[in-house]
Amino acid sequence: MRGKSLWRFALILFFLWSGCSKEDNYSDVDGLVPTIELGTENIKTEAGRGFVITAKVADSDGLKSIHLLNQDIYLDKTIDLTKDSTIFEYDLNYLFTTQRSLEGDSFPVSIEVTDLGGRSTSATILVTMDGDFVSPVFTISPDDEVTVLLKAETRLNVKFTVEDDKALDRVSIAIPEIDYTREVTTFSNSGKTLDFNESITLPSELASYNLSIVATDRGGLETTKSSLINVSEMPDFPKMYLVDVDDPAKLNSDLFGVPVLIEHTGEYTYKARYYSEAAGTEIRFAPQKTDFSPICFGKDPENMDLLTDDPNVSLPISLPERGYYQIDFNVKTGVYSFNTYVPTDTPVAIGSDMYLDSSRPAEGTIPLQIGLVGSGIPGAGNWNTAEPLVLTQDSENPYLFSVEMDLEAGAELGFIIQTKHSWGWWPEPYWRWDRANDPEANISNGGENPGTWTVSRSGRYMFKFDSHLKRSKFYPID
Repeated sequence: MRGKSLWRFALILFFLWSGCSKEDNYSDVDGLVPTIELGTENIKTEAGRGFVITAKVADSDGLKSIHLLNQDIYLDKTIDLTKDSTIFEYDLNYLFTTQRSLEGDSFPVSIEVTDLGGRSTSATILVTMDGDFVSPVFTISPDDEVTVLLKAETRLNVKFTVEDDKALDRVSIAIPEIDYTREVTTFSNSGKTLDFNESITLPSELASYNLSIVATDRGGLETTKSSLINVSEMPDFPKMYLVDVDDPAKLNSDLFGVPVLIEHTGEYTYKARYYSEAAGTEIRFAPQKTDFSPICFGKDPENMDLLTDDPNVSLPISLPERGYYQIDFNVKTGVYSFNTYVPTDTPVAIGSDMYLDSSRPAEGTIPLQIGLVGSGIPGAGNWNTAEPLVLTQDSENPYLFSVEMDLEAGAELGFIIQTKHSWGWWPEPYWRWDRANDPEANISNGGENPGTWTVSRSGRYMFKFDSHLKRSKFYPID
């Protein structure tokens, strides 16, 4: 009996000991309050964005808890530090996201640290909504390489528009070869926008110059645009583009496809094939992609039968009716002509029966559809041909397809145009790209897979594809 009593007594002592918390069993080492070393005293963020509260906390007697509090941003978090062995030092690294609808500019967050002896100390981090996370954006800018025609007075029009979502601090322009420097610190649109347009006289000689434009915002974020400026006689441009917009901002806001690459058919000669979606569409031609300057070919107002290269005087060619056109021109002579034509290739038979497996007809058919297959596409699977973003065939032009989508700034997309297949197979027809980066044409049943396109502005976008011209464009519509 005595042995059993001793065993019961030992068991009771065990449960009593194990039921005690670390707070009931600790011994003071120094009896001081905890210490807090903040990672920063001011966190700059913006509504709807996550931020991280960092601090190093310590106590020689052992830490009990950390309490984070600011009721205005709905932050009330207690971190319990007593669950495992006694903790004497702790690196706080707490992620919190504010609501997108948050109103206000400044929110003090209290950090209260309590030790196992019940002693507390606190510190405050100020969370402000003045964070800057987006670098300035050039909505209009010179191409990477620009040709200026040699003339008696050779002039370079430096033209660009740069914007920042918060505020610009300075924009610097430099051409070191001619000791040209400019720094602009005054901006429009509450300090968010600079529209720059300045004509610079260059030596009238064949030469090359390096143009550098650096835009810096108030947060210290920079964006740089660099261009090689070549002064030359009228060159045989290796590439030429058809421009069907009148605002240079639309040449820069697209993800790709604006302006439209055309065919270089011979020395100084070019052929453009183009679908005019409405009567009266106005077009011009330029060897650079991002602006009408310094060269843009259009009708010469002094001789409407010829083209001129001067963007300040050239007039657009007006296409009188809806339909496909071929425009031929020579940049050296200025001679041009245009005519309508009817494509002879067969349109994609959208809606026709397509076998799931042509070698096993009994497996059944599905209606033929084509769509965008890749990554980052709203409402579509990830490189899944069973879940494409389906393209709609135009009611007037069976070669033309389109789809609209909403995209967020920073989103990354990559895709091809592919026939839908319920089993995830990859049947023909499909269209990939002439090259992975900065594609300018589609390749039927061939080509390269894409790189990544990054969306610079949130909004609604239009994708259009012409199976006859094998051209696509992807651009914002709001």
